[in-house]
Amino acid sequence: MTVAGVDVGRSTIRLRVGDRTVEVPRGGGELLDELRAAWPGEPVDAVAVGLAGLLTLTGDPLRLQRELAALCGTPAVILASDVLTSHAGALGLTPGVVVAAGTGAVALGTDLSDIWVRGDGWGHLLGDDGSGAWIGAAGLRAALRAHYGRAGGSAVLLERLVARFGAPDALPAQLYPHADVARRLAAFAPEVADVAPEIVAEAGRRPAGTTRAALHPGLPRRVSWAGGLWRLPGLLPAFQDELADVELVPPRGDALDGAVALARLALADPARLPANREYLRSPA
Repeated sequence: MTVAGVDVGRSTIRLRVGDRTVEVPRGGGELLDELRAAWPGEPVDAVAVGLAGLLTLTGDPLRLQRELAALCGTPAVILASDVLTSHAGALGLTPGVVVAAGTGAVALGTDLSDIWVRGDGWGHLLGDDGSGAWIGAAGLRAALRAHYGRAGGSAVLLERLVARFGAPDALPAQLYPHADVARRLAAFAPEVADVAPEIVAEAGRRPAGTTRAALHPGLPRRVSWAGGLWRLPGLLPAFQDELADVELVPPRGDALDGAVALARLALADPARLPANREYLRSPA
């Protein structure tokens, strides 16, 4: 039997159908249209799709399930929150806490049954502490302090700002009118990591606090991580230093691996699929 996993990110859609993995850029269009364009065309026996904001941002999950069932040739369509697919990929469907950090940042502590504790994931305006957007914004603030001669500014980050965005006074127009402002902020994070290790170290400490908030007393003190942001130099060591008293487990896989694991579980033992509808919608 063939299963498929899909990881819908802010900038790309990744699919794995059988042994084949495909990555395509998102064009900012309607999600169903983008999935139709990305789908390789062959039917599968089960598919799991990881999405940001499963209930709050997806719109009509039931319609999405029906459309995907027609597209993929199977009624066994699972919609999952991307933090759940990240958890499943990192810890392999076992209990513990996983903190996912990319453009945003969110932690999930769960036993995949009765305990579900989320930390952060509130978006770049309200939270996402230590995320790529947070790092980018912190770097831009330091650059602007240098531009206006305020204490705590960074002349080198100001140079990076000008090289990337142009004149500092034009920066608001480069960010505020755009729907993808969080992605634009996060795109500056590698520049910050190059020249401001103190900002990156603080970014590593912040999701450690989010992780502690998700460490429910009923869970094993096992913590893993997910997302591309951890590749920034200095971020992971700062995170690990803050959590020296818990068991830190290197991730087994990523969010796409987690989606595939959920699709396989739907075929092998669907009764074991998590029943929390905030994080997973089982096959209709």
